[in-house]
Amino acid sequence: MKTKAIVVLIMLMISTKFIYSQEFTNFISCQVDGKAWKAEAKKMRIPVAGFEYLALAAFEVSPDIQVWIRLYYFSDELKPGTYSITSEEEIEATSKKKRKSNEDIVWVLVDFTEETKGLGHAFHDGESLNGTLTIDEITKTSIKGRFEANLRGVYYKKRAVATVTGSGIRSNLEDKLLTKAGGGMLANGGPHDHDNTKKSKETDSIVLTNGQFFVDWSKPEKEKKEN
Repeated sequence: MKTKAIVVLIMLMISTKFIYSQEFTNFISCQVDGKAWKAEAKKMRIPVAGFEYLALAAFEVSPDIQVWIRLYYFSDELKPGTYSITSEEEIEATSKKKRKSNEDIVWVLVDFTEETKGLGHAFHDGESLNGTLTIDEITKTSIKGRFEANLRGVYYKKRAVATVTGSGIRSNLEDKLLTKAGGGMLANGGPHDHDNTKKSKETDSIVLTNGQFFVDWSKPEKEKKEN
């Protein structure tokens, strides 16, 4: 009986530690096609010309998964409220016209990417399509909100030349080692930047529901690691 009690206690301690480890201060969470997902998130430092830009991304490792929230706008500040999620194609088609007619326009993209084969050999991505995102609270250094998004599912596969020569593998290993902020995936440009891959013609859909996010970037990265 004592042995059983000790085993149960150890299992409870492991479970508690695992649950606690998933409680991130900064996070993005949602259900991906009905499956719960949550990971630590951060504000991405990616320069964009012509817009005000706020990018949040959450990363999980093994398998490598990312959820990105990107907001493009022209006014000096974002405000609480509900915004429509759109596609990159829609932004490109309407940005010039909207900029002239409405300086308060806000474009929202919500994207997903999952590495389906190790070392960047294949990915299943969700390209932002439609839905809604609500900003509940926002300050100069933090944002909190909710979202529901429908995504266009696409697939990327390793180019044959990169596979044969091994150049793609070496490149992906370097990216994984150097881009620690990306949780093992390349995160310097955007959610669909997959080096040495080719987008296939296969498509499907990905649905993100019950989405929530909170990110506070008031502390520099070095201070966060020390505390």
